[in-house]
Amino acid sequence: MTKRVIVVFLLLAASLLPGCAVLGLIPFVGGSYQGYTVWKGRESSKYYTYEVKTICQVVRQSCEQLKLEAVIQNPALLYGCALETKGKYPMEINVSYVEKNLTKVVITIALFGDKQYAELFYKTIDDNIPKKMGSIAPTTDNINKTTLSDK
Repeated sequence: MTKRVIVVFLLLAASLLPGCAVLGLIPFVGGSYQGYTVWKGRESSKYYTYEVKTICQVVRQSCEQLKLEAVIQNPALLYGCALETKGKYPMEINVSYVEKNLTKVVITIALFGDKQYAELFYKTIDDNIPKKMGSIAPTTDNINKTTLSDK
C-alpha cells in the first residue's frame, strides 16, 4: 500500500512541474517499450519490439522516404547501425540491440535542431514497420511449424 501512495504522490507532484520536467520521472513510474518517445536535452529515445536488423532496414527506408541524405557512420557494427543525416534537418540516428526482439532507436538533433522533425521521423519508422513485416515471407521448418524469417 505504501508503494502505491508514493507512486500516486509522484504523479501528482509531476503534474505540478512545468514543461518537460515530467519526462524525467517516467522511467521511475513505469514504462512501456513501444509507443513513447523520451526526450532528454537534444537526445530522444524510443524502443521497438522487433529485431535490430529489421529496425535498421526500416530506418534506412524512412531516410529514403523523407528524402534525407543519410551517411552510415560505422558500417562494422554487429548489433545495430549508426546514421548521420545531412541537409536541412541534421540528426544522428543510432539503432542498438537491447535484447532479443527489443531494439532502441536514439535520435540526437543539432543544437538548434527540429524536435518535431525527429518526431516525424519516428512516426515514419512506425508507419514503415508493418510494410517491412508484410515483406517477410512465411517458411516452414522441419517440424512443419510455420515460422517467419527474413528474406
